Amino acid sequence: MNRVRRRLRVVCASLAFVVLAAPAVRAEDAWDAVFLAGSKIGYIHTFVEQVKDKDRSLNRVRVDTVLSFRRGDDSVVQKMMYGTIETPDGEVLRLDTRTLTSDNEIRVYGDAVDGKMTLIMEGTNQRQEQVIPWGPEVRGPYAAEQSMAKQPMTEGESRKLKMYIPDLNRVVEIELKAGATADVLLGDGVKRPLRKIEQVATLDGKVRPELGTTLWVDTAGQVLKQDVDLLGGMTTYRTTEAGAKAPGGKVKYDQIRNTIVKSERDITNPYQTTYVKYRIALKDEDPTHVFPNDRRQTVTPDGDGRTATMVIQSMSPFDGEPGSPADPEFLRPNAMITSADSRVVSLADRAVAGETDPWRQAVAINHWVFQNVRSNFGTTFAPAAEAAKNLTGDCTEHSVLAAAMSRAKGIPTRIAVGLIYVDSKEMKAKGFGFHMWHEVHVNGRWVALDSSFDQSAVDATHIKLSESSLEGVSPFESFLPILRVQGKVTIEPLELR
Repeated sequence: MNRVRRRLRVVCASLAFVVLAAPAVRAEDAWDAVFLAGSKIGYIHTFVEQVKDKDRSLNRVRVDTVLSFRRGDDSVVQKMMYGTIETPDGEVLRLDTRTLTSDNEIRVYGDAVDGKMTLIMEGTNQRQEQVIPWGPEVRGPYAAEQSMAKQPMTEGESRKLKMYIPDLNRVVEIELKAGATADVLLGDGVKRPLRKIEQVATLDGKVRPELGTTLWVDTAGQVLKQDVDLLGGMTTYRTTEAGAKAPGGKVKYDQIRNTIVKSERDITNPYQTTYVKYRIALKDEDPTHVFPNDRRQTVTPDGDGRTATMVIQSMSPFDGEPGSPADPEFLRPNAMITSADSRVVSLADRAVAGETDPWRQAVAINHWVFQNVRSNFGTTFAPAAEAAKNLTGDCTEHSVLAAAMSRAKGIPTRIAVGLIYVDSKEMKAKGFGFHMWHEVHVNGRWVALDSSFDQSAVDATHIKLSESSLEGVSPFESFLPILRVQGKVTIEPLELR
């Protein structure tokens, strides 16, 4: 496979479950059909049963989400099973989430004790633990419907709640704002009078539009439809089991083709492009709040709050002034970058072949992963231990494996999530596709490498959205910036070198 075709094959965008702002149910047994950009991609099934703990009556809540779509030539199925033990009032005492986005199931579970939830992540060959604040007011991802079922909202009313989002594994504050009632077309083709409820989410003190949703609620507080302004538009409808599980039609949602961001100008030689000046425009917010600055990427506001000028240039480990030492978290093994795994360590030793210089080691590892990991879209996000065993995957597996092998040799690494320019007549895709690569800290500087393309000098069409050590129990959080820009960003290359 030549480099141009490979560039398309490894462009990736993980459809993390966090895009489902809330399973729209708090009934005893209910089903919701999930549509993305007009295509049916799966369903959500929620059911509740009463259990006894000594003399106390509790509820066991289970939310199963199944999503199916295409990624290029591959079909992908993602599953998440979220469960809780709760009091009849909805206080969450225990939670357990199991996610399947690769061969191995990732499990996150914990118990609420003394105002804290100790979350434990397992299933990646590297156990991870994290403690987060947790009070009796925290509800599961169905917090809105749970509240409205107890007391329906009236027009003009607002209500604040705390909600836990599975896989993001964070507690967010949400505000419900009740609007007017309107006739709303549901999935069965029937219109019903429903109240519009805007759900605004705040995380770490900042409003996060990518976690917001619009709910359409009946007089009993039941959510019959919800809309999320993400990935071309996500909608869920309350339906029957048969309706939820019904096939989605001949044309399946393609996560690669459907998430390409159009470029206002063609880039004919992206691999050789070492400098690009861009104009970036965002629909709902200031690009400087979304696109970070680093050694190779500078973002300057244009003054209107919606556009910015971005300059990206390739950087070696010898360009510019050295920075601060890397924090220890960029060297520690974690649940996704499993650098202590015996197979990862063995592959790292094989790749460097006795080389001792850190930069040359990093380049050798990058090249080894490029040569030995077979590209496919069937796996969406696997830990490095799994990638080392299977030697297959997309850009996420290339990146976490290269990062883990680098850490195994004592080189600090982090993961970068962003966009790269692609042009493929085969897939009829031209523009910027979502992508992941890694960075190493050598010679006092963070340097970008891309093992998907064997680039030790990453070209200037790599636009960064976020960077992370992937430490903790929230690896999917790194993908949130993708949700902030997809379908809302315009990219215009102004100057190319």
